[in-house]
Amino acid sequence: MLRSLATSTANQKEGRRPCRSREGDSLAPRGRHPFPRMRGPRHASNIRAGNPGWILPTLLGLVMAVSSCSYMTGGPGVSFSPDGALAVYVWARQWDLPLPPECPTVRSRVWMRWCRLDRPEDYREVEIGVFGRDWGGWYVTNRIHAGFSPDNRYLAVVSPRDFRLVDCATKTWRTLTGPGEAVTSFIWLDIGQLAYASCQSDTGRQQRSNTSFWRQGIDQSFDERRLIFAEDSGSCPEKGLGATSWPRERWSPDGAYVLFKTQGFRGDLKLLDVATGATRVIAPRDYNIEGISWKSDSSEVVCVGSKRGSPARAFVINPRTLEKQDFSAEFNTFFGSDSGDYSPNIAPIWTPGDQYFIVNGGRKGGCLVNPRPWKVIPVARLLIHELDREGPLVSAEQATVRLPWISWQPARGWVKVGVQIPDKGYLRRKEYLVDYSGRVFVPLDESPAPTSEWTITPGGKQAVGLANSGRLIVRGISLPSLDAQ
Repeated sequence: MLRSLATSTANQKEGRRPCRSREGDSLAPRGRHPFPRMRGPRHASNIRAGNPGWILPTLLGLVMAVSSCSYMTGGPGVSFSPDGALAVYVWARQWDLPLPPECPTVRSRVWMRWCRLDRPEDYREVEIGVFGRDWGGWYVTNRIHAGFSPDNRYLAVVSPRDFRLVDCATKTWRTLTGPGEAVTSFIWLDIGQLAYASCQSDTGRQQRSNTSFWRQGIDQSFDERRLIFAEDSGSCPEKGLGATSWPRERWSPDGAYVLFKTQGFRGDLKLLDVATGATRVIAPRDYNIEGISWKSDSSEVVCVGSKRGSPARAFVINPRTLEKQDFSAEFNTFFGSDSGDYSPNIAPIWTPGDQYFIVNGGRKGGCLVNPRPWKVIPVARLLIHELDREGPLVSAEQATVRLPWISWQPARGWVKVGVQIPDKGYLRRKEYLVDYSGRVFVPLDESPAPTSEWTITPGGKQAVGLANSGRLIVRGISLPSLDAQ
Protein backbone atom coordinates (compact mmCIF):
# COMPACT_ATOMS: atom_id res chain seq x y z
CA MET A 1 0.00 0.00 0.00
CA LEU A 2 1.13 3.55 -0.67
CA ARG A 3 1.48 5.87 2.27
CA SER A 4 2.07 9.63 2.08
CA LEU A 5 5.12 11.20 3.68
CA ALA A 6 4.60 13.77 6.43
CA THR A 7 7.24 16.51 6.27
CA SER A 8 7.90 19.36 8.65
CA THR A 9 8.42 21.96 5.94
CA ALA A 10 7.11 22.67 2.46
CA ASN A 11 8.98 21.21 -0.45
CA GLN A 12 11.63 23.43 -2.06
CA LYS A 13 12.81 23.24 -5.62
CA GLU A 14 16.16 24.71 -6.54
CA GLY A 15 17.53 24.23 -10.04
CA ARG A 16 21.08 24.28 -11.36
CA ARG A 17 22.21 27.56 -12.86
CA PRO A 18 22.21 27.76 -16.66
CA CYS A 19 25.53 27.61 -18.43
CA ARG A 20 26.00 31.33 -18.94
CA SER A 21 27.49 34.23 -17.03
CA ARG A 22 25.29 36.41 -14.89
CA GLU A 23 25.72 39.83 -13.44
CA GLY A 24 27.06 39.42 -9.93
CA ASP A 25 28.35 35.87 -10.39
CA SER A 26 31.74 35.44 -8.85
CA LEU A 27 34.13 33.62 -11.14
CA ALA A 28 36.70 32.99 -8.45
CA PRO A 29 37.48 33.49 -4.78
CA ARG A 30 38.16 37.13 -3.97
CA GLY A 31 41.49 38.29 -5.31
CA ARG A 32 41.99 35.22 -7.48
CA HIS A 33 41.20 34.59 -11.13
CA PRO A 34 39.69 31.20 -11.98
CA PHE A 35 42.21 30.59 -14.75
CA PRO A 36 45.98 31.03 -14.97
CA ARG A 37 47.17 34.24 -16.57
CA MET A 38 47.60 34.01 -20.32
CA ARG A 39 51.19 34.97 -21.03
CA GLY A 40 52.41 36.09 -24.44
CA PRO A 41 54.22 38.86 -26.32
CA ARG A 42 51.68 41.58 -25.52
CA HIS A 43 54.15 44.46 -25.19
CA ALA A 44 53.30 47.64 -27.09
CA SER A 45 56.34 47.13 -29.29
CA ASN A 46 54.84 43.85 -30.52
CA ILE A 47 51.63 45.61 -31.43
CA ARG A 48 53.41 48.37 -33.29
CA ALA A 49 55.53 45.80 -35.09
CA GLY A 50 52.45 43.90 -36.18
CA ASN A 51 53.38 40.80 -34.18
CA PRO A 52 50.09 38.86 -33.81
CA GLY A 53 51.39 36.53 -31.06
CA TRP A 54 49.60 38.46 -28.32
CA ILE A 55 46.13 38.22 -29.90
CA LEU A 56 45.19 34.57 -29.32
CA PRO A 57 46.22 34.35 -25.62
CA THR A 58 44.48 37.64 -24.88
CA LEU A 59 41.24 36.67 -26.66
CA LEU A 60 41.19 33.26 -24.98
CA GLY A 61 41.62 34.86 -21.57
CA LEU A 62 38.78 37.31 -22.23
CA VAL A 63 36.44 34.59 -23.51
CA MET A 64 37.12 32.36 -20.51
CA ALA A 65 36.64 35.17 -18.00
CA VAL A 66 33.45 36.56 -19.55
CA SER A 67 31.73 33.40 -20.74
CA SER A 68 32.49 30.87 -17.99
CA CYS A 69 29.64 29.73 -15.80
CA SER A 70 30.10 29.52 -12.03
CA TYR A 71 27.81 27.44 -9.82
CA MET A 72 27.73 25.34 -6.65
CA THR A 73 27.31 21.57 -6.65
CA GLY A 74 27.38 18.73 -4.13
CA GLY A 75 29.09 15.37 -3.92
CA PRO A 76 27.56 11.91 -4.32
CA GLY A 77 25.69 11.93 -1.01
CA VAL A 78 25.59 12.47 2.74
CA SER A 79 27.27 10.31 5.40
CA PHE A 80 26.59 10.18 9.12
CA SER A 81 28.63 9.84 12.28
CA PRO A 82 28.45 6.53 14.20
CA ASP A 83 25.88 7.94 16.64
CA GLY A 84 23.82 9.54 13.85
CA ALA A 85 24.13 13.07 15.29
CA LEU A 86 26.44 14.55 12.61
CA ALA A 87 26.41 14.64 8.83
CA VAL A 88 29.30 15.19 6.43
CA TYR A 89 29.22 15.99 2.73
CA VAL A 90 31.31 17.37 -0.14
CA TRP A 91 30.61 20.73 -1.73
CA ALA A 92 32.27 22.53 -4.63
CA ARG A 93 32.23 25.74 -6.62
CA GLN A 94 32.83 24.89 -10.25
CA TRP A 95 33.45 26.78 -13.47
CA ASP A 96 32.26 25.53 -16.88
CA LEU A 97 33.04 26.75 -20.37
CA PRO A 98 30.04 27.26 -22.67
CA LEU A 99 31.18 24.81 -25.34
CA PRO A 100 28.01 22.83 -26.15
CA PRO A 101 27.00 20.12 -25.90
CA GLU A 102 29.20 19.27 -22.89
CA CYS A 103 30.04 22.62 -21.21
CA PRO A 104 33.22 21.12 -19.70
CA THR A 105 34.15 21.85 -16.11
CA VAL A 106 37.59 23.45 -16.12
CA ARG A 107 38.02 24.34 -12.45
CA SER A 108 36.63 23.09 -9.12
CA ARG A 109 37.21 24.49 -5.65
CA VAL A 110 36.16 21.80 -3.17
CA TRP A 111 35.26 21.83 0.54
CA MET A 112 34.33 19.19 3.08
CA ARG A 113 31.44 20.32 5.30
CA TRP A 114 29.96 18.83 8.44
CA CYS A 115 27.19 19.84 10.85
CA ARG A 116 24.80 18.62 13.51
CA LEU A 117 21.50 17.40 12.13
CA ASP A 118 19.61 19.54 14.63
CA ARG A 119 21.54 22.66 13.45
CA PRO A 120 22.29 22.15 9.73
CA GLU A 121 22.75 25.88 9.12
CA ASP A 122 25.66 25.96 11.62
CA TYR A 123 28.12 23.99 9.49
CA ARG A 124 31.91 23.89 9.56
CA GLU A 125 34.18 23.30 6.62
CA VAL A 126 37.74 22.82 5.42
CA GLU A 127 38.95 23.43 1.90
CA ILE A 128 40.15 20.29 0.16
CA GLY A 129 41.77 22.08 -2.75
CA VAL A 130 41.41 23.49 -6.25
CA PHE A 131 41.34 20.99 -9.11
CA GLY A 132 41.58 21.46 -12.86
CA ARG A 133 39.86 19.48 -15.58
CA ASP A 134 42.58 16.80 -15.59
CA TRP A 135 41.43 15.72 -12.09
CA GLY A 136 38.04 14.58 -13.35
CA GLY A 137 36.22 17.81 -14.19
CA TRP A 138 32.69 17.86 -12.81
CA TYR A 139 33.20 14.41 -11.22
CA VAL A 140 36.07 15.40 -8.93
CA THR A 141 33.61 15.64 -6.03
CA ASN A 142 32.95 11.89 -6.42
CA ARG A 143 36.61 11.21 -5.65
CA ILE A 144 36.52 12.59 -2.11
CA HIS A 145 35.54 10.26 0.75
CA ALA A 146 35.27 10.87 4.50
CA GLY A 147 34.45 9.08 7.75
CA PHE A 148 34.01 10.20 11.37
CA SER A 149 36.03 8.74 14.21
CA PRO A 150 33.98 6.71 16.76
CA ASP A 151 33.89 9.70 19.14
CA ASN A 152 32.98 12.24 16.40
CA ARG A 153 36.15 14.24 17.18
CA TYR A 154 37.97 13.68 13.87
CA LEU A 155 37.27 13.23 10.19
CA ALA A 156 39.47 11.10 7.96
CA VAL A 157 39.30 12.53 4.43
CA VAL A 158 40.61 10.94 1.22
CA SER A 159 41.06 13.26 -1.76
CA PRO A 160 42.84 12.80 -5.09
CA ARG A 161 45.89 14.58 -3.61
CA ASP A 162 46.19 13.37 -0.01
CA PHE A 163 44.81 11.54 3.02
CA ARG A 164 44.25 13.95 5.87
CA LEU A 165 43.04 13.99 9.45
CA VAL A 166 40.69 16.88 10.30
CA ASP A 167 40.01 18.05 13.85
CA CYS A 168 36.27 18.81 13.82
CA ALA A 169 36.55 21.20 16.80
CA THR A 170 39.39 23.40 15.52
CA LYS A 171 39.10 22.78 11.73
CA THR A 172 42.84 22.16 11.62
CA TRP A 173 44.22 19.24 9.66
CA ARG A 174 47.39 17.39 8.77
CA THR A 175 48.39 14.88 6.09
CA LEU A 176 48.74 11.25 7.18
CA THR A 177 50.46 9.78 4.10
CA GLY A 178 53.67 10.44 2.24
CA PRO A 179 54.17 12.23 -1.10
CA GLY A 180 52.65 10.49 -4.11
CA GLU A 181 50.56 7.99 -2.14
CA ALA A 182 46.98 7.24 -3.18
CA VAL A 183 44.69 5.84 -0.48
CA THR A 184 42.21 3.31 -1.85
CA SER A 185 40.30 2.41 1.37
CA PHE A 186 40.36 3.09 5.13
CA ILE A 187 38.60 2.27 8.38
CA TRP A 188 38.65 3.57 11.95
CA LEU A 189 39.92 0.86 14.33
CA ASP A 190 39.17 2.90 17.48
CA ILE A 191 39.05 6.55 18.56
CA GLY A 192 42.80 6.96 18.15
CA GLN A 193 43.81 4.66 15.31
CA LEU A 194 43.12 4.07 11.61
CA ALA A 195 43.94 1.33 9.13
CA TYR A 196 44.14 1.95 5.41
CA ALA A 197 45.46 0.69 2.08
CA SER A 198 47.59 2.87 -0.17
CA CYS A 199 49.52 2.48 -3.39
CA GLN A 200 52.29 4.30 -5.18
CA SER A 201 53.25 3.84 -8.80
CA ASP A 202 56.75 2.87 -9.77
CA THR A 203 58.35 5.49 -11.99
CA GLY A 204 60.12 2.82 -14.02
CA ARG A 205 59.14 1.45 -17.39
CA GLN A 206 57.07 -1.38 -15.90
CA GLN A 207 54.54 1.08 -14.45
CA ARG A 208 53.89 -1.31 -11.59
CA SER A 209 52.54 -0.25 -8.20
CA ASN A 210 52.86 -1.52 -4.67
CA THR A 211 49.78 -1.79 -2.43
CA SER A 212 50.47 -1.51 1.29
CA PHE A 213 48.18 -1.93 4.31
CA TRP A 214 48.98 0.37 7.24
CA ARG A 215 48.01 0.93 10.87
CA GLN A 216 48.50 4.50 12.08
CA GLY A 217 47.66 6.46 15.24
CA ILE A 218 46.13 9.92 14.97
CA ASP A 219 49.24 11.41 16.60
CA GLN A 220 51.71 9.55 14.35
CA SER A 221 53.40 10.82 11.20
CA PHE A 222 53.58 8.68 8.07
CA ASP A 223 57.12 7.51 8.90
CA GLU A 224 55.93 6.25 12.31
CA ARG A 225 53.04 4.13 11.01
CA ARG A 226 53.19 0.32 11.11
CA LEU A 227 53.09 -1.81 7.99
CA ILE A 228 50.57 -4.68 8.15
CA PHE A 229 51.11 -6.24 4.74
CA ALA A 230 52.38 -5.28 1.27
CA GLU A 231 52.15 -6.83 -2.16
CA ASP A 232 52.94 -5.88 -5.73
CA SER A 233 49.79 -5.07 -7.65
CA GLY A 234 48.65 -3.60 -10.95
CA SER A 235 47.83 0.02 -11.64
CA CYS A 236 47.49 2.69 -8.97
CA PRO A 237 44.62 5.25 -9.20
CA GLU A 238 46.86 8.29 -8.84
CA LYS A 239 43.94 10.68 -9.26
CA GLY A 240 41.63 8.93 -6.83
CA LEU A 241 38.71 6.51 -6.97
CA GLY A 242 35.20 7.56 -7.93
CA ALA A 243 32.06 6.73 -5.96
CA THR A 244 31.40 3.55 -7.97
CA SER A 245 34.99 2.24 -7.50
CA TRP A 246 35.45 3.18 -3.85
CA PRO A 247 36.60 1.37 -1.78
CA ARG A 248 38.97 -0.90 -3.69
CA GLU A 249 39.58 -3.12 -0.65
CA ARG A 250 36.70 -4.29 1.54
CA TRP A 251 37.35 -3.98 5.28
CA SER A 252 35.19 -5.80 7.80
CA PRO A 253 33.17 -3.32 9.91
CA ASP A 254 35.24 -4.15 13.02
CA GLY A 255 38.51 -3.64 11.12
CA ALA A 256 39.79 -7.13 11.91
CA TYR A 257 39.87 -8.37 8.30
CA VAL A 258 40.05 -7.05 4.75
CA LEU A 259 39.29 -8.70 1.42
CA PHE A 260 41.26 -7.62 -1.66
CA LYS A 261 42.12 -8.73 -5.18
CA THR A 262 45.75 -9.21 -6.12
CA GLN A 263 47.53 -8.16 -9.30
CA GLY A 264 45.22 -5.33 -10.22
CA PHE A 265 41.94 -7.26 -9.90
CA ARG A 266 43.23 -10.05 -12.13
CA GLY A 267 44.54 -12.24 -9.31
CA ASP A 268 43.19 -14.23 -6.40
CA LEU A 269 40.73 -12.96 -3.82
CA LYS A 270 42.62 -12.85 -0.51
CA LEU A 271 41.60 -12.38 3.12
CA LEU A 272 44.05 -10.39 5.28
CA ASP A 273 44.09 -10.76 9.08
CA VAL A 274 44.89 -7.24 10.28
CA ALA A 275 46.23 -8.39 13.67
CA THR A 276 48.71 -10.95 12.33
CA GLY A 277 49.33 -9.79 8.76
CA ALA A 278 48.61 -13.31 7.47
CA THR A 279 46.70 -13.80 4.20
CA ARG A 280 44.60 -16.68 2.86
CA VAL A 281 43.30 -17.26 -0.67
CA ILE A 282 39.49 -17.26 -0.54
CA ALA A 283 38.79 -17.66 -4.24
CA PRO A 284 41.13 -18.31 -7.19
CA ARG A 285 41.56 -15.90 -10.05
CA ASP A 286 39.34 -17.70 -12.57
CA TYR A 287 36.29 -15.69 -11.41
CA ASN A 288 36.08 -11.91 -11.19
CA ILE A 289 34.66 -11.52 -7.68
CA GLU A 290 33.66 -7.88 -7.28
CA GLY A 291 30.47 -8.31 -5.25
CA ILE A 292 31.50 -8.32 -1.58
CA SER A 293 29.11 -7.57 1.29
CA TRP A 294 29.97 -7.77 5.02
CA LYS A 295 27.54 -8.30 7.85
CA SER A 296 27.60 -5.41 10.30
CA ASP A 297 28.94 -7.66 13.09
CA SER A 298 31.74 -8.92 10.77
CA SER A 299 30.71 -12.54 11.41
CA GLU A 300 30.23 -13.36 7.71
CA VAL A 301 30.85 -11.94 4.27
CA VAL A 302 29.09 -12.69 0.97
CA CYS A 303 31.15 -12.92 -2.23
CA VAL A 304 29.66 -12.98 -5.74
CA GLY A 305 31.74 -13.35 -8.89
CA SER A 306 31.16 -13.56 -12.63
CA LYS A 307 32.81 -15.26 -15.58
CA ARG A 308 31.69 -14.87 -19.16
CA GLY A 309 29.99 -17.99 -20.48
CA SER A 310 29.70 -19.52 -17.02
CA PRO A 311 27.24 -19.36 -14.14
CA ALA A 312 27.92 -16.91 -11.33
CA ARG A 313 29.80 -18.07 -8.26
CA ALA A 314 28.28 -17.06 -4.91
CA PHE A 315 29.25 -18.06 -1.38
CA VAL A 316 29.22 -16.83 2.21
CA ILE A 317 32.28 -17.31 4.42
CA ASN A 318 33.14 -16.94 8.10
CA PRO A 319 36.44 -14.97 8.22
CA ARG A 320 37.50 -16.52 11.54
CA THR A 321 36.84 -20.21 10.86
CA LEU A 322 36.96 -19.96 7.02
CA GLU A 323 33.80 -22.08 6.91
CA LYS A 324 32.27 -21.54 3.48
CA GLN A 325 28.76 -22.19 2.20
CA ASP A 326 28.13 -22.07 -1.54
CA PHE A 327 24.76 -20.81 -2.82
CA SER A 328 25.67 -20.49 -6.51
CA ALA A 329 22.87 -22.81 -7.65
CA GLU A 330 20.15 -20.78 -5.92
CA PHE A 331 21.68 -17.49 -7.09
CA ASN A 332 21.87 -18.59 -10.74
CA THR A 333 18.38 -20.07 -10.73
CA PHE A 334 16.91 -16.70 -9.83
CA PHE A 335 19.29 -14.18 -11.44
CA GLY A 336 20.28 -16.08 -14.60
CA SER A 337 22.65 -18.84 -15.64
CA ASP A 338 25.17 -16.80 -17.68
CA SER A 339 27.02 -14.42 -15.37
CA GLY A 340 28.70 -12.84 -18.40
CA ASP A 341 25.39 -11.23 -19.37
CA TYR A 342 25.59 -8.87 -16.40
CA SER A 343 27.80 -7.84 -13.53
CA PRO A 344 25.58 -7.61 -10.46
CA ASN A 345 26.19 -4.70 -8.14
CA ILE A 346 26.37 -5.80 -4.50
CA ALA A 347 26.04 -3.26 -1.66
CA PRO A 348 29.22 -3.40 0.50
CA ILE A 349 27.34 -4.01 3.75
CA TRP A 350 24.17 -5.92 4.68
CA THR A 351 21.02 -4.06 5.61
CA PRO A 352 20.85 -2.86 9.25
CA GLY A 353 20.05 -5.87 11.40
CA ASP A 354 21.87 -8.20 8.96
CA GLN A 355 18.68 -9.62 7.44
CA TYR A 356 19.58 -9.21 3.74
CA PHE A 357 22.27 -8.11 1.33
CA ILE A 358 21.39 -6.01 -1.72
CA VAL A 359 21.77 -7.22 -5.32
CA ASN A 360 21.27 -4.80 -8.22
CA GLY A 361 21.46 -5.56 -11.91
CA GLY A 362 20.32 -7.89 -14.63
CA ARG A 363 16.65 -8.11 -15.53
CA LYS A 364 15.55 -8.45 -11.91
CA GLY A 365 16.33 -4.89 -10.81
CA GLY A 366 17.02 -4.33 -7.12
CA CYS A 367 16.49 -7.28 -4.78
CA LEU A 368 17.02 -8.21 -1.13
CA VAL A 369 18.69 -11.60 -0.70
CA ASN A 370 19.24 -13.89 2.29
CA PRO A 371 21.43 -16.90 1.42
CA ARG A 372 20.60 -18.98 4.55
CA PRO A 373 17.83 -19.96 4.24
CA TRP A 374 17.58 -18.86 0.61
CA LYS A 375 15.11 -16.02 0.19
CA VAL A 376 14.70 -13.22 -2.36
CA ILE A 377 12.50 -10.13 -2.09
CA PRO A 378 12.24 -8.50 -5.58
CA VAL A 379 11.72 -5.03 -4.15
CA ALA A 380 11.98 -3.07 -7.40
CA ARG A 381 9.56 -5.35 -9.25
CA LEU A 382 7.03 -5.18 -6.40
CA LEU A 383 7.17 -1.38 -6.35
CA ILE A 384 6.74 -1.07 -10.14
CA HIS A 385 3.81 -3.52 -10.00
CA GLU A 386 2.13 -1.36 -7.36
CA LEU A 387 2.72 1.86 -9.30
CA ASP A 388 1.47 0.31 -12.56
CA ARG A 389 -1.96 0.00 -11.00
CA GLU A 390 -2.25 3.78 -11.37
CA GLY A 391 -1.13 3.66 -15.03
CA PRO A 392 1.76 2.12 -17.01
CA LEU A 393 5.14 3.68 -16.20
CA VAL A 394 6.85 2.50 -19.39
CA SER A 395 5.56 3.33 -22.85
CA ALA A 396 5.72 0.86 -25.73
CA GLU A 397 8.88 2.43 -27.22
CA GLN A 398 10.60 2.18 -23.82
CA ALA A 399 9.74 -1.46 -23.20
CA THR A 400 13.42 -2.43 -22.89
CA VAL A 401 13.99 -0.17 -19.88
CA ARG A 402 15.21 -2.31 -17.00
CA LEU A 403 13.86 -2.33 -13.48
CA PRO A 404 15.34 0.27 -11.10
CA TRP A 405 18.02 -0.41 -8.52
CA ILE A 406 17.59 -0.10 -4.77
CA SER A 407 19.95 1.76 -2.45
CA TRP A 408 21.05 0.90 1.07
CA GLN A 409 19.71 3.12 3.86
CA PRO A 410 21.02 3.41 7.45
CA ALA A 411 17.47 3.23 8.85
CA ARG A 412 16.61 -0.33 9.80
CA GLY A 413 13.69 -1.84 7.90
CA TRP A 414 13.90 0.36 4.78
CA VAL A 415 15.61 0.63 1.40
CA LYS A 416 15.16 3.34 -1.24
CA VAL A 417 14.15 3.01 -4.89
CA GLY A 418 14.35 5.75 -7.54
CA VAL A 419 11.80 5.47 -10.38
CA GLN A 420 11.59 7.44 -13.62
CA ILE A 421 8.00 8.71 -13.87
CA PRO A 422 6.65 10.01 -17.24
CA ASP A 423 5.56 13.63 -16.79
CA LYS A 424 4.40 15.76 -19.76
CA GLY A 425 6.79 14.18 -22.22
CA TYR A 426 9.73 14.01 -19.81
CA LEU A 427 10.98 11.48 -17.27
CA ARG A 428 10.94 12.78 -13.70
CA ARG A 429 12.76 10.93 -10.92
CA LYS A 430 10.60 9.96 -7.96
CA GLU A 431 12.00 8.29 -4.82
CA TYR A 432 10.24 5.75 -2.62
CA LEU A 433 11.07 4.02 0.62
CA VAL A 434 10.20 0.33 0.60
CA ASP A 435 10.15 -1.99 3.60
CA TYR A 436 12.04 -5.30 3.61
CA SER A 437 8.87 -7.27 2.90
CA GLY A 438 8.23 -5.31 -0.30
CA ARG A 439 4.68 -4.55 0.75
CA VAL A 440 4.88 -1.02 2.26
CA PHE A 441 5.80 1.89 -0.03
CA VAL A 442 6.36 5.47 1.14
CA PRO A 443 6.76 8.22 -1.53
CA LEU A 444 9.33 10.90 -0.73
CA ASP A 445 9.07 14.57 -1.63
CA GLU A 446 10.89 15.89 -4.67
CA SER A 447 14.63 16.11 -4.00
CA PRO A 448 16.00 19.54 -3.00
CA ALA A 449 18.14 19.77 -6.17
CA PRO A 450 18.28 17.99 -9.56
CA THR A 451 21.56 16.24 -8.67
CA SER A 452 20.61 15.44 -5.06
CA GLU A 453 18.86 12.46 -3.50
CA TRP A 454 17.28 11.90 -0.11
CA THR A 455 19.02 9.81 2.53
CA ILE A 456 17.21 8.60 5.65
CA THR A 457 18.95 9.13 8.99
CA PRO A 458 19.84 6.06 11.10
CA GLY A 459 16.90 6.69 13.43
CA GLY A 460 14.44 6.81 10.52
CA LYS A 461 12.93 10.12 11.64
CA GLN A 462 14.56 12.52 9.17
CA ALA A 463 15.39 12.75 5.47
CA VAL A 464 18.44 14.79 4.40
CA GLY A 465 19.50 16.12 1.00
CA LEU A 466 21.71 18.80 -0.54
CA ALA A 467 20.35 22.00 -2.05
CA ASN A 468 22.13 23.88 -4.83
CA SER A 469 22.94 26.69 -2.40
CA GLY A 470 25.27 24.40 -0.44
CA ARG A 471 22.87 23.91 2.47
CA LEU A 472 21.95 20.58 4.00
CA ILE A 473 18.16 20.21 3.94
CA VAL A 474 16.79 18.24 6.92
CA ARG A 475 13.12 17.28 7.03
CA GLY A 476 11.17 15.36 9.59
CA ILE A 477 9.40 12.22 8.35
CA SER A 478 6.87 9.82 9.83
CA LEU A 479 7.27 6.19 8.79
CA PRO A 480 4.76 3.43 9.56
CA SER A 481 5.61 0.83 12.18
CA LEU A 482 7.25 -2.31 10.87
CA ASP A 483 6.67 -4.62 13.83
CA ALA A 484 5.66 -7.39 11.45
CA GLN A 485 9.24 -7.64 10.19
